[in-house]
Amino acid sequence: MSKYPIDFVITWVDPTDSNWLKDRQDYLNENNESAGEIRYRDWELLKYWFRMVERCAPWVNRIYFVTYGHYPNWLNTENEKLVIVKHDEFIDVPYLPTFNSNVIEIFFHRIEELSEHFVYFNDDMFLCKSVSEEDFFFDGKPVDSLSWNAVSAKANNSMVEHIVLNDMELLEKHFKKKAVQKQQFWKMINFKNGKSAIKSLMLMSWEHFTGIENPHVAQPYLKSVLKEVWDEEQDKLLETACNRLRTSNDYSLWIARYWNLMKNNYHLKSRKDELYYIIGDDNKWLADQLKAKKYKLICLNDSDDLSDFDKAKADLISIFESLYPDVSSFERRVE
Repeated sequence: MSKYPIDFVITWVDPTDSNWLKDRQDYLNENNESAGEIRYRDWELLKYWFRMVERCAPWVNRIYFVTYGHYPNWLNTENEKLVIVKHDEFIDVPYLPTFNSNVIEIFFHRIEELSEHFVYFNDDMFLCKSVSEEDFFFDGKPVDSLSWNAVSAKANNSMVEHIVLNDMELLEKHFKKKAVQKQQFWKMINFKNGKSAIKSLMLMSWEHFTGIENPHVAQPYLKSVLKEVWDEEQDKLLETACNRLRTSNDYSLWIARYWNLMKNNYHLKSRKDELYYIIGDDNKWLADQLKAKKYKLICLNDSDDLSDFDKAKADLISIFESLYPDVSSFERRVE
């Protein structure tokens, strides 16, 4: 049992909310990547997220449900572990409304009563089998891994790469790559890092930061580290706060993870029990993996290549319903 509370934070948006749609329309730019439908369409798997958390992580202290102001009508807002957090409760008025996930996330340290130790989930990130507090924090430190990566250009889809490079620019101001890898050499090439250890080794000769691998699963954070980044780089983060939709000039919450890794303030983990899965037209393989409970953490990423979204959505709901049929305490009876 952990000696400190661990909270979960999840962000969610209802893409059918007329007020949200009206507000967003005022800021849409056809050249902005984040305006695409794929970034917002609802797979209706949220209730299974809660069922999986209740089954797999009953120890969680509180769940902070971060929202524009809406939430599903089936959500039991009376659940003592659930805290509904609206954007205007922790983001300053001049930066609202916002439709930029980077803006929402970099203000997490301002969420009232959020614990120092928290795990952040997108709504496409799930727990698939029982996890302990030590899967996320050990001796008060995030359970994480540091692996170098090389950011590369992608034609017509370079926004994320730009954001990573922006974060690297901030790291360069405060940390020296060679000093970091000298201190953490054996940690970085540890067998727990798998093939990533080889990539790190090959990138060590570069003087400057070329990128850091980002796991696409639920991620542990320390609120104090995010606040420290703000204390050091408030002007840069406020530039991002002004961007109503995601842009290539943004900085991201990843900077707080990177910052913590640079300080060697983490306990090394293996990522063998994590899965990043791109949803396709045939998801039988995913169903088999979920039934076998091979992974603890998964991310189900949407895809532009789906030929039939409605069918894929129905198939996924069927898979999750067969595996997690029991209603959780976070659901209420809808009349």
